[in-house]
Amino acid sequence: MLQFGLIGLGHHGKNAVAPAFFHDEAPAELRAVCDLRADALEAFERPVKGKHLDYREMLQDDELDAVYVAAGMDLHYGIVMDCLRAGKHVIVEKPMAATLDQCKEMVATADAVGLVLAVNFETRYSEQNAVLRRWLTGGHLGRVEALHFANMWDGHKRFGPIKERRARLMALAGALDCGIHKLDQARFLVGGTWGYVDALGAWLDEEEFEPPPHIAILGQLDNGISVSLNASLAWAANIKPRPMVNTLEIAGVEGVALCRSTPDFKRMSMELHSNTLCEQVDIDCTGHTNDIVLTLAEFAGVVAHGRTPGTLMASGEDGYWAQFATEAANASARRHREDVR
Repeated sequence: MLQFGLIGLGHHGKNAVAPAFFHDEAPAELRAVCDLRADALEAFERPVKGKHLDYREMLQDDELDAVYVAAGMDLHYGIVMDCLRAGKHVIVEKPMAATLDQCKEMVATADAVGLVLAVNFETRYSEQNAVLRRWLTGGHLGRVEALHFANMWDGHKRFGPIKERRARLMALAGALDCGIHKLDQARFLVGGTWGYVDALGAWLDEEEFEPPPHIAILGQLDNGISVSLNASLAWAANIKPRPMVNTLEIAGVEGVALCRSTPDFKRMSMELHSNTLCEQVDIDCTGHTNDIVLTLAEFAGVVAHGRTPGTLMASGEDGYWAQFATEAANASARRHREDVR
């Protein structure tokens, strides 16, 4: 069983990542945790062999096989590079790094030292994607030509106990801190790499942030498939209710797929309408921790046996292409913003 260290006990690391290691089906053991805040380490009550304020000290443990990096995006590059140089396999949270050049170097370093570098796009393991892949590989949509995503939520409120966390997400990647999952999902479902990305942003009274907290992306993959994404971490951020929107439509020449989540993101209705099959599937959305358990399981398999054609886990290269689209979209939105000032 792989021995893991976890770097970062913030909201996601503490509430989603750490519990995955203690799941009944977890294929890895959490050996050590690290955070810059002594109070976060003290509050971590699950059994581990080590607690560290400095991750470099943790990396000196010869029994440690791999590290899960759940620190802030702006810290990913330095931490991941140190982990790889210390001979540890790595899973890093999305977005992979702050810049495309950093992503490139992380991928090249992992390849050079023969270690596994994965990016936690855990939603690849969702039941929604399993159903969509079954419909797509079954040929029920024919040639796919367009995907349209909407991922509209508040990214936590501008008020309340974790408004500071929201502000950090806004400052680093804007709406695409979470919308990046959809950019990865497009490639995961239909292949290709990003060829064209344009975007318009809306700031919704949050002009202090450089990346837009609300963005509309129009892009195209190099296989000719059009992708549009409306993503927001500003939607309903100023009001108490949480009417969230999560939709996906896929258009093929012989059929269409329609996906709609309930406003609380807990259930999803999926429909296929095609010449060969009409089907409706209603699913429960399992949440981050269950999908991270599946990520850990496949990661352990890749470490032991290498990637296979059926591997779902996002590689460093997948992280690079998601960052490519993120960087291009945010830059485009900023340019258009300046054009109208």
